[in-house]
Amino acid sequence: MPPSEDSSERPRILFCPFCRDGFEGRAECPEHEITLVAIDRLPRTAERALDRVAFFGDPRLGRGAVLLGAMLVILGFVAPFVSARALVASALVVAIDGAGNLWLTPGSAIVVLWILWRRRSRSTMRAARLAVLGLAAGGVLPLLYTTRRIGLVAEAYTADVEWLWGLWLMMAGLLITGIGSGRLGGRRRRDDAD
Repeated sequence: MPPSEDSSERPRILFCPFCRDGFEGRAECPEHEITLVAIDRLPRTAERALDRVAFFGDPRLGRGAVLLGAMLVILGFVAPFVSARALVASALVVAIDGAGNLWLTPGSAIVVLWILWRRRSRSTMRAARLAVLGLAAGGVLPLLYTTRRIGLVAEAYTADVEWLWGLWLMMAGLLITGIGSGRLGGRRRRDDAD
């Protein structure tokens, strides 16, 4: 017999903590023989693993280190790079004044940012790990070549060269990007691997 509309008491529905099925008028799950509980007492389920990021600057899935490293390289490129005879120049000025190979360093950082822009799912980021590592290594080579060349020219003119924080910022950014490339895409949980 259905409950009358006059009664203010509704039938109580309880849920099985195992199968999450609801039962009316019972105290125990008929399949699992477990005591039923109210809906607010059900145990929470584990959240599904994150497979995709929507926001470009989202640091999850191992993107944070790579993003930070690329941004440091670009910042270091416009920061003070070298000082000699009271002249201070950024890597940007040095690249404009003739060290054209130095453009490859911020270029590699821009390509890394482009990869992060285009690849937002776990699997596509994992596929780009080696490319990001190669770009980080490729960004270091022009720095090493240019600093060696500037050092030789300064030595020939008996001038003292001081390397400023822009160089160290770019080197740190490339190092962070290279190390972070191994974690790009995040690690799988154990239950995902099974």
